[in-house]
Amino acid sequence: LGGLAAGLAYSILPGHPTPLVSLLGAAAGFGVLFGVGVLGEWVFKKPAMGGGDMKMMAMVGAFLGPAGAMLTIFLGALVGTIVFAPVSLRTDREVPFGVFLAVGAAMTYLLGDTLMTWYTGMFMS
Repeated sequence: LGGLAAGLAYSILPGHPTPLVSLLGAAAGFGVLFGVGVLGEWVFKKPAMGGGDMKMMAMVGAFLGPAGAMLTIFLGALVGTIVFAPVSLRTDREVPFGVFLAVGAAMTYLLGDTLMTWYTGMFMS
């Protein structure tokens, strides 16, 4: 939760998401993974999402805003699928999603604006 507080505090600095955008990002990041966890637990009859993943995404959302949180979740899921799909075909091993969320957050921080411009440009032109 210290990272969440840091992300919210960071939002008061110029050139960063506003405090409202930061708060919305934290809520979006946490809320989406909470919803996935509830749905996954209902479908699979066992816990599907760890609380640490939800807290991590609240922090990421506080730093990157709602769009950054959504892009992080998408990229984390994409990387996780590419990396882990071959392993999951051979074993029942579970892998923490947080590892892939961290990769997605780094990609979003470094390439997020470029990826969002490219993506929205595909539909706006």
